[in-house]
Amino acid sequence: MAVPKKASRKQYAKGESLPKKLAQKIEQVFFDNDKLEYRTKNNFLQCIAIIFYYQVTQGNGLTVYVPLGRNYWKKIYGGNYRKSVISPLIQNGIIESLDFGFRTIPDGTVQTTKGKQDGYVGVRYRINPELLEEQFIFLPYVDKGKVLTALERILFDTQEFKLPEIPDLNFRVNININKANSWVEDNAERICNEMLKRDTVNSLPDGLQIECREYLDNGSFNVRYQSVKWSRIIAEAHNKEFFYFNNSYYIAKVDEFLQQRMPALIYHYKHEISKIGTSPVEENRSPVTLRIYSHLTNFPSRILQFVVINNKAVVQLDLRTSQFLIFANLLNVYIKDGEHSLLSLFNQNRNKTYLKRLISVLKQHQAQLPQVAVDISNRYSGKTSSCDVTNFINDVFFKDFYTVVQQELGLDDRLIAKHALFKLLFKKTNRPDELLNKLAQLYPIVINIIAEFKKPDKKKAVEAGDDTRESNFSVFLQCIEAEIFVDNILKRLRDEGIPCFSRHDSIIVVEGFEKDAERIAKTVFADFGFKYNHKVEEKFWEAVDFEELDDDPYMQWLTDEDILTTNYDTIGGFAEPIKDDFMDEDEIQTCHRVLEIGLQNDYYEHVDADFLEDISNLSWLNQSERNILFDDIINLRSGFSFVQGNTNQLLRNLVERIMEMDLQDEW
Repeated sequence: MAVPKKASRKQYAKGESLPKKLAQKIEQVFFDNDKLEYRTKNNFLQCIAIIFYYQVTQGNGLTVYVPLGRNYWKKIYGGNYRKSVISPLIQNGIIESLDFGFRTIPDGTVQTTKGKQDGYVGVRYRINPELLEEQFIFLPYVDKGKVLTALERILFDTQEFKLPEIPDLNFRVNININKANSWVEDNAERICNEMLKRDTVNSLPDGLQIECREYLDNGSFNVRYQSVKWSRIIAEAHNKEFFYFNNSYYIAKVDEFLQQRMPALIYHYKHEISKIGTSPVEENRSPVTLRIYSHLTNFPSRILQFVVINNKAVVQLDLRTSQFLIFANLLNVYIKDGEHSLLSLFNQNRNKTYLKRLISVLKQHQAQLPQVAVDISNRYSGKTSSCDVTNFINDVFFKDFYTVVQQELGLDDRLIAKHALFKLLFKKTNRPDELLNKLAQLYPIVINIIAEFKKPDKKKAVEAGDDTRESNFSVFLQCIEAEIFVDNILKRLRDEGIPCFSRHDSIIVVEGFEKDAERIAKTVFADFGFKYNHKVEEKFWEAVDFEELDDDPYMQWLTDEDILTTNYDTIGGFAEPIKDDFMDEDEIQTCHRVLEIGLQNDYYEHVDADFLEDISNLSWLNQSERNILFDDIINLRSGFSFVQGNTNQLLRNLVERIMEMDLQDEW
């Protein structure tokens, strides 16, 4: 495989696409102020763009207060963040804040609090709704020194994008703005109704842990990880509904929720439409995932139908079940040709590091691996095998893998199977849950390989100061995917002069170049010795399966530094019923570890974020206790070198509670 040549690429000015009124207000108040130095000006712009991202780009609502908490702002702007960044924006009417100082107690009432000791105070923010008009302009940062955009700050662990070493775009991307905007307005209600799936949650196991957004009656929402059963209890207690919408779980009054989401969807789509043809298509590469990003990358699939390249319609080539297809191919090449052949396929140093880790794990399981690889051209190859690794590869290569898992796990919905699989890839720990236990029964060796890969090397972590990078399984797969799609497929398409752009595991090409794109993609996969599965989505967009085309939020959740769990403060919550008459094996083990630590004045030297997460999953803790732990889980993963006083007190109380329990039979 040829090493990509250096390409001369233009570096565009960094900036943010914002509503015109908002951008003009920022310019007037801050950028035209000669007394402010450039870093201060850039901080104001970045902060506004971050709030805009969560409020508008994530579709939360034009008037919703977004729960970006103190720990997040401290991480970005330091302990003086409120005085130096937040307060001036509030004082000048650019953003608005509201103190959601409350906690929900078991009887369903709301108790107002004044202090942290009484409950968690959530100060939340939104852009002043009067500044959210439908005209958008690009506001650049002051170009001095290192500047980070909101996306670089949010998505890539404060690392700057890199210029990709592929040929630059040599074509014109346009959109009929009026036609696209009219279509969005006419179809917003239908799109929202399509995204709403009320019955999907009925097939979920009670014990499944999910990320759920509870919309509050006073203009914001909470994001929590909790069981399906508990989500149903909360919804019923608040006279709301637990449902599924656009790949996420919600608790809300559905009619009110849709009334809020429809204008938010229209506004978000119009914002994305406004960038086409007005902002330069600046392709940047993530140093974390090696993926290409531009404002075309996550452009909403439903309005791709209005995008034209050189005045011609576009077609999308999509890789089926891409992450699992890539993993199955890596396993198959290792079984067929060995470690040296697998390593020789890739040029990116990051991928070689990941592959060496995978190979070391595979060597530990060598006796359990099949002796013969699957023939990628023969769907009957290995069909009679009793080895679950061979069965996994076959299921991915020759079947609809999500449907296979749906049927095997007894789920009513293919999407739930898809999310169970993504959860396997993305969650940071190997803590099992009901669906993952079933997956482990289906593919025990494969699941063990993934679990072993995700165990951090503690010695290396101490030396490198990083305990997650090399063990991040899904980032590994996305880096592999990026080298295949960017360094090989996209580069060859551009070298042949084919107008195209990348959407991660998909390629958009001008109509008429579909066969050329497919030929190049198949050649690249053949060069790797990989099985290639794809589908072509033509311009008949009304019939497209958008759930397949849209970039899944689970992918964002994992790759983009666990946005929701890192940036949002969780507050309040019901106290779950105590289940001291029964604990599963994991809970017993956690209690045993807590007892081993014993009573301490300061637990920082005795616990880490993963252990606090294990403790937070004890079924008999109430939600307020969990929130205390969640706060320090976030802190420790953000690099803090202490645990807070209320966490220390909670752990001391916990030791005493466990000592009082009659668990002798269970130990």
